[in-house]
This record gives sequence, structure tokens and C-alpha cells, in this order.
Amino acid sequence: MAKVKTRLQAADLLLDRGVRFNIPDAPFFWRLFGLNKIFIRPLRAGTIAEITRLIEIHELSDVVLPKEIHAKLEAISLIIAVAVLNDKYKIEKYAEKKAAFFLWKVPAHILIQIYQLIAGLNRVSDFMSITIYFAHQAQMMMSPRNMGQ
Repeated sequence: MAKVKTRLQAADLLLDRGVRFNIPDAPFFWRLFGLNKIFIRPLRAGTIAEITRLIEIHELSDVVLPKEIHAKLEAISLIIAVAVLNDKYKIEKYAEKKAAFFLWKVPAHILIQIYQLIAGLNRVSDFMSITIYFAHQAQMMMSPRNMGQ
């Protein structure tokens, strides 16, 4: 119960305000200029669709073992780069460079934490859209349209 509530709170944060992750072992100059933070702003619909597409291409939806996650860090860094850029043209131009930067400069455990939050958000948003659809269908079925003769 608490785990689900935590995921929902994280999804709400990401949808409403965005999320900021600190890199704890960043060099001194990064911390001095505030470059030791990865900030993910509220995701647009196109970005969520692109992230879902990348998750399906790289088969990350069923990954649970740490060995499997560490084997796919390149794909995870690309997904995080897409989430950070959050714009169609920026994603087309800079996603590969940003992913390479994250892969080489950010510790693996932080990349995995960020990916788990993004993947959880995708699952929650899919669940929310399905729930909204069924609520709409139930309302249409239960409302009296034709009262008969």
C-alpha cells in the first residue's frame, strides 16, 4: 500500500512540478555552479510517447534483475536524456549527446533511480487513461438516453 502511494506521489510530482535529482559525488566545480542536478520538467504528451516507444524498442518493460538493468544502461541514459530535453527539436538534435554525457558522468545507481521513476510514471499514466476511459464508458451506459415509449 505504501509503495503504491509513493509511486503515485512521485508521478504527481513529475506531472505537476517536475523532479530534481542531485548527483552526490559530482566534482567540486559542478557543485559550485549548480551543475550537479538533473532536472526533469513536467513531461509533454509527445515526450511520454517517445519514452514509451524507447522502452518497448529496448525491451525494458519486463526488466527486474540488477544484471539486466546494468546491461541496458545505454538505453536507460537515452530515455533519461529524452525526459530531460522534453522538446521535439531538442530531442532530435541533442538526445544522443546528452545520453552519452549521462552515461559517462552520472553514477549508475542514480540513472537507475531516475529510470524507475520515469517507468513508474508511464505505468501510472497508462493506468489512469484506462481508468478514465472505463469511467466514461460506464457513465454513457448508465445514463438514460431514450426513456422508451
